[in-house]
Amino acid sequence: MKNDPEHHLRELQQKLQRGQISRRDFLRSAALLGLSVGVGEILASCQPQPKPGTPSGFEDFEAALGDPEPPPYKAGTPGVGAAAAAGQPAAVPAPEVSPARKQIDWLCAACGEQLPSAEALRTHALEEHGKRLPKIQRVDQPTYSEFLVGKVKRFDEKNTAFSRAVWDEAYQVKVKAAVEKYAAAAAKNTKQQQWDALEGQALVAGAIYVDDSVGVLHPGYGGYMGHMKEVGGLYGWEDPLNETRFPVSDPAWMSARIKQVARLYGASLVGITKVNPLWVYSHYFERATGNSGPIDMSYPYAIVIGIEMDWEAINKTPKYEASAATALAYSQMAELSASLAKYIRALGYHALPCGNDTAQSIPLAIDAGLGEIGRNGLLITPEFGPRQRLCKVFTNIPLKPDQPIDFGMRSFCETCHSCASSCPANAIPMGDRSTGPTSISNRTGIRRWTVTVTDCLLFWRENGVDCSNCVAACPWALRSTRDWLET
Repeated sequence: MKNDPEHHLRELQQKLQRGQISRRDFLRSAALLGLSVGVGEILASCQPQPKPGTPSGFEDFEAALGDPEPPPYKAGTPGVGAAAAAGQPAAVPAPEVSPARKQIDWLCAACGEQLPSAEALRTHALEEHGKRLPKIQRVDQPTYSEFLVGKVKRFDEKNTAFSRAVWDEAYQVKVKAAVEKYAAAAAKNTKQQQWDALEGQALVAGAIYVDDSVGVLHPGYGGYMGHMKEVGGLYGWEDPLNETRFPVSDPAWMSARIKQVARLYGASLVGITKVNPLWVYSHYFERATGNSGPIDMSYPYAIVIGIEMDWEAINKTPKYEASAATALAYSQMAELSASLAKYIRALGYHALPCGNDTAQSIPLAIDAGLGEIGRNGLLITPEFGPRQRLCKVFTNIPLKPDQPIDFGMRSFCETCHSCASSCPANAIPMGDRSTGPTSISNRTGIRRWTVTVTDCLLFWRENGVDCSNCVAACPWALRSTRDWLET
């Protein structure tokens, strides 16, 4: 009988009711004896035995919340008077609520701001973080397809405006003149303006520091570019694979997992596409060394990642704050693409992290369903407009590509000229799409709003800091609820 579990349980219940053991000891003893104690049994054990003449009701419930027997009276105990000393129950004062607990604040998890009420939080979230989105349709072909009106050839990275500033002597003359114009204007700055410029340059230096210092481990690398052949760093391609390959039987599951991991690492947007060879550069060009050579991309998939740039900083363009927002995104590009590539390599598959190198990020992002092309020549997404930077990872891990999207940017940009009106270099056309290139920095065979990218870069040099006016001016980039979508 003594070894009967129910007998032990009854003994423990009686001890608990008599106050001989605490509720914690009751549960611990029951567990040591291997007894399975239900909620009802625990509550029954916590219920004190009714005393003669004491009605069973709320008093018993209050007693169950405290100790089974009240502690003996001690003289001087706060809140205990003569009635308690005589063995009579005394009123227990309600605990005082500390001033810090009388006011409950609400925290916005998105930005960290504290608000006084739930209603204030809802208003804040709507006004500061909420955005209306247009109807987004998944389509079979990217919306630029109808504008591929001629033979489109792969583009040589050597012909970008940034690359031409390294080797094109005629363009170098113009760049030099723009730099000298800035230097002449800066020489007339007041002392305060000089200090402001120094502080702004420090802000940018801190923002680009990750990419500049470890993006590529080459002394001539200063950030903003991406992979350099046979050079280590975050953008390095030489990291070995795990010899044990993770089995992927469901590419759709693997794609969803890849996106989840990318967001964990800091991605704002993620899309997957099969690599269209047209968007892979025909040749790479390294500005730090002048080296170049053909590119053969054998991996079938590109994971395209968008990183949001801070609106408050971008809105200060063309000043250092906006430049720092861009630079910070470049550092995040290097870190994020490298982390995602490492994750895939650790699964036993090849992965190449890339910044602006190897392939054109914007058409890849459109193919991956992140957005559409805008009048300003940039990717426009439903979430951030043109206010993101792009990086990508090429891989052979089995994936399911995303479909492109259509949310009306073709017709929207035909009537909106905000980016063109805000461009200090007049590099964005106000008129209709055309097929004529402005220089070798534009490819042929595409009807579009052709941006004079060489003039854009010249303004950067003349201004002393890069410009994001066309990003900040775009209605889709604004931090607003987008009321105009309903009109």
